[in-house]
Amino acid sequence: MLLLAAYWLLPNVARSLDTRLQAMLLQSEPPTLTTPITLIALDEAAIDRMGPWPWPRSVWAELLAGVRQRHEPALLALDVVFPVDPSQRVGNQELASVLAQGPSVIGQLLLPEPVDRGLPVWTPLPSTPNRSAASRIEAQLPDFSGVLANAPPLAQSSSVGHINAVIDPDGVMRKAPAWLCQTPPDTCSQSLALAMMDVLLGSPDWQLRRGRWYALEPAWMLSPAGLPELTIPLDEHLQSWIPWQAEPWLPYFSAADLWDDNLEPGALSQRILLFGGVTLGLGDIATSPLQRTVPGMEVHAHLMQGWLADALPYEPRHSPLLALMLAALVAVGLMLVASQPRRVAWAGGLACLMLIVAVVLAWHLNHIMLPFAPPLFFAFSATALLMTHGAVRERRAVLERIEPYLPPPLRRLLTGGGLRIADETGWGTILVADILGYTRVSRTLPLGQVATWCDRGIDHIIQNAQNQGGLLDNVAGDGALLLWRQGSDIEQAAAAAAAARAILAGLPAVNRELAAQGLPPLAIGIGIHAGPYLLGSFGSGQKRYTVVSEAANLAAHIERQTRLHPWPLLFSQTVAEALPPDATQPVAKLQLDATRVMALYTLTHLPAYDWPIPLAPAAASLS
Repeated sequence: MLLLAAYWLLPNVARSLDTRLQAMLLQSEPPTLTTPITLIALDEAAIDRMGPWPWPRSVWAELLAGVRQRHEPALLALDVVFPVDPSQRVGNQELASVLAQGPSVIGQLLLPEPVDRGLPVWTPLPSTPNRSAASRIEAQLPDFSGVLANAPPLAQSSSVGHINAVIDPDGVMRKAPAWLCQTPPDTCSQSLALAMMDVLLGSPDWQLRRGRWYALEPAWMLSPAGLPELTIPLDEHLQSWIPWQAEPWLPYFSAADLWDDNLEPGALSQRILLFGGVTLGLGDIATSPLQRTVPGMEVHAHLMQGWLADALPYEPRHSPLLALMLAALVAVGLMLVASQPRRVAWAGGLACLMLIVAVVLAWHLNHIMLPFAPPLFFAFSATALLMTHGAVRERRAVLERIEPYLPPPLRRLLTGGGLRIADETGWGTILVADILGYTRVSRTLPLGQVATWCDRGIDHIIQNAQNQGGLLDNVAGDGALLLWRQGSDIEQAAAAAAAARAILAGLPAVNRELAAQGLPPLAIGIGIHAGPYLLGSFGSGQKRYTVVSEAANLAAHIERQTRLHPWPLLFSQTVAEALPPDATQPVAKLQLDATRVMALYTLTHLPAYDWPIPLAPAAASLS
């Protein structure tokens, strides 16, 4: 949903994607091979031959009269406005007479300024199924204050259509308005292309109806009565898409060729002749979405050709809603497989492919421009986001599985990045704790129960040691080694002693839990020693992060002495000297080698400790 919101909050991005994709669809259209339309260019050659622009109306009359006489065209359409000019009164009558001899259409231009020149020709909006639809149409149409119209004789002798252009903010012309209105809205002008079709069909009764959104129809559909095959699709503003083509296909002749009669008689027989300027000096230039600069009269020619070939493109009614529905379908499909990143990739790729296929099919089957930029953007972005989320989630799951086996420095290596952890040296206090009697218990219980029994003991050791700041170095079967490396030797010794006291104090509760499960009681021996240490990664292939220290070896030896004495906790004189004098008492000695003996201590006021009977030492000893 955030992606969808972001897309619709960035209209420029949406518009850019849509226009690019629409241009690609237009470019994929095969070139038109035949057309009833011929363009007559008012070009430099014609101006050189017939005189400077604007031509006198008498020159126009002579040109068009010759065309009618020698070629008998089906329609003369002039993308030109002939405004009132007192000096052209005689020429107006001549030209009006020629225009009245056969089907003809001339242009007029609606203006945003309140200027009225000439005699405008207004045509009512076509009938709609109900009055409310008509009011909606009027509300959607842009209003103009003025009009540049033709001299009255010309306006009365020919059909008239507006030649206004719709230029998008990027300077490209994509649509043409079928009607434009002046205030009040009942004074409307049909477009030149619509006027041309109206003349060719003999002024039929035009009908305008709402498109059905569920049938992928346009916002409005304009049809001549009895000729549904000539329906023209329109958007909410009664504009039609211009079916631009990538390759030039319209036949062109210069007006100079007609003036000099260079064409064979009948070469233009029964053809639609469209006159318009093609030089920059006449200012009638348009830019197509295919980045081609073309004469403005090609707009009308493309519209007429697409109309006659039933190949006018259009967007379905409620395109934004349709885009949202497509994106929602993609979202549902992705959510069904969101927990499986590989399937997300397949589903996202399939969704993008299906959207592209649907758009291509809709275009080539019925020239429908589906709004596929939003759902395609959403499908691609959502797939990438879900895959990223899945990768992060998998990494987090892996870390959650691995982290319990790793000391904090290695956890930081995994979560914080970096290539390695620097070795660490210092003074540390090391506690070694072991479950006594493991071998005997493992022989009498199934392996599953042995694992449960041993895990409970190790968890109890580690939890209490870590509560006091101990760093877990490793767990080896039925024992664990923990290191205190922060603070002074006194602080380390106090924390290690507190951890040992908590371990032993909590054993009765642990054994009650085990007894409730039918498991034997636990006995734990603890040895503590302090000294210099090296903490780092060791090994060339598979590395192991551990502590290297003689203190660790001695702590392990000290712990093993708990099997020979009635005290479950023993520590060295080094540790005892860091604790308060009244907190320790000497209880035994450890023979290190032939000449060295280490005194062993335990805590005074140690919690009551009930050795399991099979593991209880026979007697105290100081040797």
